[in-house]
Amino acid sequence: MYITSREIIPLPGRLQDTIAIGTQMVGHMNQKYGSAMATSTELGGNPNKLWITGFWSSLSDYQSFVESYMSDQELVGTYNMFSSFVSEVQDQIGQVIRQPGERKAFAQMHRGRIKSTHFQEGLELIMKLADHISSVSGTEAGLIAPVTGDQYGIIFVNYADSLQELRGMVEDWSTDEEYQNMFVQGSEFFQDSFDVTYARFVG
Repeated sequence: MYITSREIIPLPGRLQDTIAIGTQMVGHMNQKYGSAMATSTELGGNPNKLWITGFWSSLSDYQSFVESYMSDQELVGTYNMFSSFVSEVQDQIGQVIRQPGERKAFAQMHRGRIKSTHFQEGLELIMKLADHISSVSGTEAGLIAPVTGDQYGIIFVNYADSLQELRGMVEDWSTDEEYQNMFVQGSEFFQDSFDVTYARFVG
C-alpha cells in the first residue's frame, strides 16, 4: 500500500478559502473515483498549511486516479480556482510498511532518519518498536517509508480521538522499560533528528 500527501501553503489570509475548496474537491473525488483521501491542518506547527493525503493499493491505482481527475473538466476548473489561493505546493509519495489503525479525528507523525550505513538494521529495529508501542498504546502504529524525497527517512503514524490521547500514548511509551531499551539501542542506527507533527482532520 502507498500513501500520497500534498502539502499546501495558502497565500496570506486565504487559509479558510483553501480549506473550504480543498475539502470540497476531495469529497467530490472520493465520491466520483472511489479514492480515500482526506484534508487536515497542522496543530503546533505551521497554522497556515493544508495537507491532502490519500491511501492507494498500488502506484498504478494512483496513476490511474491522477490521469482521470486531470481529464475531468469540472475538477480542472475547480483546481484552477483553488490554485489562485495557494502560494506553494509540494507532493510526497510513501510506502506503507506497517498499516496504521483506523483513522480518527487527530493524527501524530513522528519523523526520524536511519543512518545510511545501518539502514537494514535500523529498519528491523523500527518494525519491532512499532509492534511494541502498538501493544503498549492499544492502537496500531503505522510506518511509512519514502518513495520520493529522502530515502532514509521513516515516519510513525498514530491516530486518536483527541490531542490528549495522542500525548498520553507518548507518555506511556516513555515510561515503558522495553521501549527505553530499544530507544537506546536505536542510537546506533538513527541520526539525532526527530520531529513530531500533530494534525486535525477537517474533511
